[in-house]
Amino acid sequence: MKLFIALFVGAALFLLQLYLYKRLWDRGLKIDIDFAEPIVREGDGNELIETIVNGKFLPLPVVQVKFAITRSFEFTKQDNSAVTDQYYRNDYYSMLPYRKITRTYSFKCTKRGYYRMNGMDVVCKDLFLTGMMLKTYEHEAAVCVLPGRIGLESFPVTAKELTGNIVDRIRKNEDPFEFAGIREYQSYDPVNRINWKASAASGELRVNKFNTTFTRKVAICVNAECHIKWHEDVFLEEEIRIAATLAAFFIEKHIPVALKSNGCDILNGNLITIEAGADLKHLRNIEISLARLIRGDKPAEFAPLLKELLERNRYDDTEYIIISNYRKQDLIDTYGTFKNAGINISWIIPEYSTVTPKLTASGDKSIIKWTVTNA
Repeated sequence: MKLFIALFVGAALFLLQLYLYKRLWDRGLKIDIDFAEPIVREGDGNELIETIVNGKFLPLPVVQVKFAITRSFEFTKQDNSAVTDQYYRNDYYSMLPYRKITRTYSFKCTKRGYYRMNGMDVVCKDLFLTGMMLKTYEHEAAVCVLPGRIGLESFPVTAKELTGNIVDRIRKNEDPFEFAGIREYQSYDPVNRINWKASAASGELRVNKFNTTFTRKVAICVNAECHIKWHEDVFLEEEIRIAATLAAFFIEKHIPVALKSNGCDILNGNLITIEAGADLKHLRNIEISLARLIRGDKPAEFAPLLKELLERNRYDDTEYIIISNYRKQDLIDTYGTFKNAGINISWIIPEYSTVTPKLTASGDKSIIKWTVTNA
């Protein structure tokens, strides 16, 4: 009889706790996954912060949290995870009543882009680890990885000459009322620029420098199409790094920069278009747009977009820079038409060292090859 009573009581307790867990396991259970920094740069580190709160009297012996994020994030610790098409994480917690647990996982952002985690699966078990409760949480966390910048020391000589010529053309007329500071004297500086007071204080010649009253701007045009569909991701990523680097280069010199591409914004599907601007906030907007740029299933043809852009703007106030591995006849014709019309337009062609684009041998110094490291 006692054994029967003991079994009955045990079964009743088991069923009662199972009932309570099925009814209450997710009450007061809060799970949050977020990133320490919402905006970082390609190659930088970041942290994923996972927080779980059990805000009720019922303990949770096993809470399993499962989610997936891009495989381009290289996590320092690979425990409880698997990497296939994505990075899959599977964490386990044991929660006492009214407790909070926070875990932080460090990772490296190896590729620019806009990455979202749209939800997570949570599995819980009862005290006897028999019952299994499952719930999918609609939770969104996102991080924007800006494209990396290329050091100016790594620029090809022809690219340095190209950017230098563009700056020289834009900075022909400086505004003597826009004082921008003092710098070291260079051999080409006129004598009336020398700041004699600053020179006497430093013991070396110093000259005044002035901001330009700009009427000209730079338009950077990025082509998401590739010449041959072979390593096209490699070339597009290099094009985006070049565009980000050039935008920073010109804006640091207070030169307005616009951006145009036949690539789409991953968030809204619109073609990437940013009008000219020259402050740091504008540079950040350009970099965010480049981070969110995707090729799309079928990119819009680049040559017609370029032609429309050039025809819509005044030809005498813009320096155009095409960044395009694609170099088929339609784009060559468009480039030639506006080049012959006296428009300042340049073409940077990212390509492997083993390939020499025919256009770079044409004698046109405005067309240059940018060597891409073989992946």
